[in-house]
Amino acid sequence: MKDLLLQNLEQSRSKDVFPSLELKEEIVNTFFPENTFVLTQNLSQVTSAFYGLQLKIIGETYGYDKIDEHSKKLFYELGKLKTMQAFAANPKLEKDTRAFAAVVIYSIYNSSPEYNFKILKYSPKDSTIELTGVDRYLKILTQLGIEKHVTIPTFLPFVEGIKEIVNIDCEISYTFEKTDNNFNIKSVYNVKQL
Repeated sequence: MKDLLLQNLEQSRSKDVFPSLELKEEIVNTFFPENTFVLTQNLSQVTSAFYGLQLKIIGETYGYDKIDEHSKKLFYELGKLKTMQAFAANPKLEKDTRAFAAVVIYSIYNSSPEYNFKILKYSPKDSTIELTGVDRYLKILTQLGIEKHVTIPTFLPFVEGIKEIVNIDCEISYTFEKTDNNFNIKSVYNVKQL
């Protein structure tokens, strides 16, 4: 599997230089991801680590009462960014409640491999999406011992960021439940146009 992934990533790995074929084989066999799943999980863990470690540093430097504000702002801005990227990828995407589900799916496909989604409703005036899987942000916050300082779910400001770009008058409701001790969650987001 490593050889296939290495071939698929040829464009980004073709300029790597090793002093010998033996060293290359040793390093690739030891460190290169086994498959695409492992690669995406590793990238996802790095993303959540950046988020959690940055919040921990903010807490240590400026006070733990400041980290929730930073977490919310980060996810809000990320929601806006991912919405603009989704519209760039699909300029025909309708600016109604369906855009919320589409942006969430776009984000899952491109950067959140832990989540699975289920579209429960998908209409111009009322859309609902269910997310299940490991909440990598809750996991890192808990591992760093700072989860009590951050509003959970961290994803709600992301949805608010989508709302700003889509620019429709709507109501967002949600449920959030941690389903086990491995940070698996079930969360449902409903967007209704007013």
